[in-house]
Amino acid sequence: MIKLIASDIDGTLVPDGTDRIDPEMMGVIRELKEHGIVFAGASGRQFLSMKKLFEPVWQDIYYITDNGSVLRDANTILRYHVIPRPLLMELIHDAKRLPGCDIMLCGVDCAYCEEYSEMFYWLRDSYKFNIQVLGDFEMHLRDDIVKMSIYQKDHAEETVNAWFTPKWRNQFKIASAGTMWMDIVEPDADKGSSLRDLQIHLGITKEETMVFGDNLNDIGMLEAAAESYAIGSARPEVRQAARHVAPPLSQNGETQVLRNLLASL
Repeated sequence: MIKLIASDIDGTLVPDGTDRIDPEMMGVIRELKEHGIVFAGASGRQFLSMKKLFEPVWQDIYYITDNGSVLRDANTILRYHVIPRPLLMELIHDAKRLPGCDIMLCGVDCAYCEEYSEMFYWLRDSYKFNIQVLGDFEMHLRDDIVKMSIYQKDHAEETVNAWFTPKWRNQFKIASAGTMWMDIVEPDADKGSSLRDLQIHLGITKEETMVFGDNLNDIGMLEAAAESYAIGSARPEVRQAARHVAPPLSQNGETQVLRNLLASL
């Protein structure tokens, strides 16, 4: 029997960078809880953004945030991974050499960028991030950082993979988090490892877990669940890694699958 459901957010439950979640999901999460099934949101987003997205049920779910760097419930951080400061500064230096890219640094409670840019306004106004403009990171950054994101409007993955990823992939996990985003986290921090930690915390097995995703940063999470679903609009690599394919986001595919699950209980 399924006891834990973990879901990616952008591209799986909402169109990238929006808060347009299927309102029926809130009722589904409540019904799952009534049947003793735990729901966890898993995203590159920070906790505050996810809390606002799931506001009607935010106290009833678990959160895998910052692409797996932070695991928490509504009130308590259960685990988090910090990028060592010397390596972080080297990452920033290299990222600034990437053409047409912007950088976001994520602390546990707040995100940071260097200037008021297209990225800043999109994160603040659409993703509903708690984000601050610091100016030069080297001079003004004080917070511990759990994730670095590189933003480029059209070709983030291609640009970052040209030389940045080959240089750093043995020291960090670097994965596409959407067409505009590449996320960099500690080597033992991703959605899959956080989901496995949550399974241990709750005493739930892989066979009792169901997962939904659409992008490369979801594959580790799909591998940690016996019942894994790629949303119909997912990347080919994700569809191949998943056991099942759900209807696409445009048809609220995850909601359909979960409604069928509830009907079978």
